[in-house]
Amino acid sequence: MKTILVTGATGFIGRRLLPRLVTGDQHVRVLVRDPDRLPHDLRPRVEIVRGDLGDAGVADRAVTGVTHVLHLAALAKACTRDPRDFHRLNADAVSILLDAAARRRVERFVHVSSVLALPPARRVRARGVPHEPTTYGASKTASEDAVRRYVAAGHDAVIVRPTRVYGPGPWNDANGTTQVIAMYLKGRMRVRLLDGDAEANYVHVDDVARGIELAAERGRCGAAYMLGGENATLKGFFAAIGDIAGIRRLVLPVPPQAVLPVALLGALWCRLGGQASLTPAWINTFLEHRPADISAARADLGYDPMPLHEGLRRTLAWLRTEEKGPWHVPVEILN
Repeated sequence: MKTILVTGATGFIGRRLLPRLVTGDQHVRVLVRDPDRLPHDLRPRVEIVRGDLGDAGVADRAVTGVTHVLHLAALAKACTRDPRDFHRLNADAVSILLDAAARRRVERFVHVSSVLALPPARRVRARGVPHEPTTYGASKTASEDAVRRYVAAGHDAVIVRPTRVYGPGPWNDANGTTQVIAMYLKGRMRVRLLDGDAEANYVHVDDVARGIELAAERGRCGAAYMLGGENATLKGFFAAIGDIAGIRRLVLPVPPQAVLPVALLGALWCRLGGQASLTPAWINTFLEHRPADISAARADLGYDPMPLHEGLRRTLAWLRTEEKGPWHVPVEILN
């Protein structure tokens, strides 16, 4: 029987993946810092290892006796007080876990990276906006390098790269796209960047969870698979939301320079210990043309994501039942 270790089980994607795993014929172990964040109904059905991923002793204990590692844990924020946190948690911790997996002869390691680990197809020119990758993206690139070294040393690993993920889940930084959906529905999305119709790829969280399972079962050793859905411009994304909800919101395109002062203040506020969702580097990501090619995942894994309209329909159905909170969408908006 397989024994699967899951990191990041309390995160946005992890919360959708874990229920799928516990229903199978396998033993599931989770590495978490706070077991109380696990759903109550799942706690009795998993083995819990408590600790910090960056602790080599904890990592070794977590992978002992494991056949498969599904590594989802990551720092997914726009910024932090100490930018080195991204590399420490998203790259160094991966190397520690890979070292433990090598010692304990883990059969397969699935590393959940990000589309931002890759350079964009093209960028929209915007004076004053930096073109370097986000610190988050750079840390994910470094994590993939560690996985490739692991494979080169004779071990088995697969990389998956989710695109812009949306759908039911906790209202955290990793679920920012669903927050954008809620803001649009509530009329709080007043402006968007003048982005030259740059495309991104949007994927429902349940498709990503299934894609991770498929990568563990069928992925080619050393391969990297894009786990995406449909390509769309932000304007087209909003239009799709409006089609389903039966509403149209006016969202004005503005030059990136117009929001740069807000982004600079956001970066400063983070360095002072606050939280912000926009920095100059993150403005850059919205100016990047990033259509995704999921043909390799379709061919090798049998990955078959739902169409964008179906994913949005399910997300809006969830928003209809979601409890009141900072992003609650009144039912009357969705009728």
